[in-house]
Amino acid sequence: MAAIQFRVRLVAAEGPILEEILDATYAIWSEGLTRDNYARWNAAQMRTAWGKDHLRRFALVDDRGRWVASAKRYLLPMRLDGVDGVMCGLGAVFTRREERGRGYAGEIINQLIDRSRGEGATVAGLFSEIGEELYRRLGFVTVPMDEVDIEVDRKHGAPAMLVRSGEERDLPALASMHTKRTEGVPLRFALRRDPALIEYALSKKRLLAGLGFGPGPRGARQTEFFVAEEGASAAAYVVLTVSAGGWTLEEAGDRDPAGARLGAILQVLLAREPSRPAPLIRAWWPRLMPVPPQLRLTNRIPARDIFMLRPIENVRIPDRADDVFYWRSDYF
Repeated sequence: MAAIQFRVRLVAAEGPILEEILDATYAIWSEGLTRDNYARWNAAQMRTAWGKDHLRRFALVDDRGRWVASAKRYLLPMRLDGVDGVMCGLGAVFTRREERGRGYAGEIINQLIDRSRGEGATVAGLFSEIGEELYRRLGFVTVPMDEVDIEVDRKHGAPAMLVRSGEERDLPALASMHTKRTEGVPLRFALRRDPALIEYALSKKRLLAGLGFGPGPRGARQTEFFVAEEGASAAAYVVLTVSAGGWTLEEAGDRDPAGARLGAILQVLLAREPSRPAPLIRAWWPRLMPVPPQLRLTNRIPARDIFMLRPIENVRIPDRADDVFYWRSDYF
């Protein structure tokens, strides 16, 4: 690896620099959007109530005023070993093509971690699409998580339960369900998901589906959010991404310790088209999340998107899937 040739400084990626970065990264992370809609999707995420305070894109700029690397930085509230803290989430790490092999990816990661330490972060995290080796050299450790297929019992038809579309007023109930599942249990790491963070995760997926609507398999992608009520509030819910390839269960919750209402929601949704074969349903299913009696988890494998953490302060990194509670919805 060649040494860094020029001094570099960390700046917010804005204006012409941001446009160049979007041009360079469009082919990798556009998710089937047009170039204009890729820019709109990124900008809209940062304008959400949660994103405007917790999400920024940065660039490394050299002495010539030229950007050489970029990354998104998220400040995510989390709990590690019973202590509330902040995770510096790192996403879309990218080095300008002609500058690769000079260590700029590691430099921007290290500078963002140093910056986040001053903002209260005790751990840094990322999802790797390029394997583990590069990030291991930078001090990251792989955190195991599971990916599963979900089979839903359809033998007895749909239960007599009202399922409706989720709304903004349901978000506090969703946050409460998550807190109940992740506090006071033998669990080492989980996000602290408040209504604003849940709304951000939903908005990100809805924006992607809306901006990408059109011909082609990705243009048929939809985000569906359903709840079952008890009284006047949500008692169980699911968030799904529906596409030509099947369903992805992005997140779910149930006030019922056994999860029976969650299972019933999925039965109701499948009963909308009773004559069609059940779609393939995939999920990251946290091991401490109860499996509803109507569901069966099969084909368990390590999650294909590799989750890695690096300590910033004196903390221990979880090393078992049993220790982590994390939904696909919070991928960054």
